[in-house]
Amino acid sequence: MSNIISSVARALDVLLYINSQKDPVGISTISKDMGIYKSTIFRTLATLEDRHFVQQDPETGKYTLGVSLFSMANKITLYDVFVPFVKKLNLEFKETVNVSVLERSSAESYHSVVVVKEDAIDNKLSVSPQVGAKNKCYCSSVGKCLLAFSSDISDAILKKYEFVKYSPNTIGNYEDLAKELETVKKQGYALDNEEQEVGLICVGVPVFNKKGETIAAMSVSGPSQRIQQMNIDHVVTRLKAVASEITELVQTSRRTK
Repeated sequence: MSNIISSVARALDVLLYINSQKDPVGISTISKDMGIYKSTIFRTLATLEDRHFVQQDPETGKYTLGVSLFSMANKITLYDVFVPFVKKLNLEFKETVNVSVLERSSAESYHSVVVVKEDAIDNKLSVSPQVGAKNKCYCSSVGKCLLAFSSDISDAILKKYEFVKYSPNTIGNYEDLAKELETVKKQGYALDNEEQEVGLICVGVPVFNKKGETIAAMSVSGPSQRIQQMNIDHVVTRLKAVASEITELVQTSRRTK
């Protein structure tokens, strides 16, 4: 037993304890039940959270098991991976956050499908389709990201799109879409600048797995004035940072359910 590292053993015991609880637990409860100083539990949880072995609810301060454990066991889906990150961005920006994936709608056509969504905190305005909704790719930020960074999409497919104008800003032909996708590739993000609906802006980035394959796209959406006041460059920076965190966690699988 002399080879046992006490700090590692303690961290594993904390994980086992959290796993045994039906509901999320706080530091005080863990400390009391395990008979360990709060300061020690705090440092242990901080380390585990840094490595995504536990995650803290930003509202209650309580802890549950994190995505690293499930990912290691290959028991987690992309949906489960995205949820805590979507919630984090939602709380940070207080605007609608969604994750969409690319799906083939026919032999020669694709659309985006919303798989995770958190509405704006004030809940006064839902600015994107609900989970499960299928959307045109050429007029949304997530759709443009999926088209631009997917190896499945060819010019031949894009040329067969039927372009519907939802607003004066909606892309209306293949040539304009091709130019837009080149811009998206260069800058690493996409904008829906009132293209689906007048008065709404959506900022999206692609999410890759560790092989560099596009597995989804993630966006922040809101009324044009509010998004512009946030500074779009800042929104892009935060989205890219979170997308990189997700990349570190996901397997190369494309499972979403």
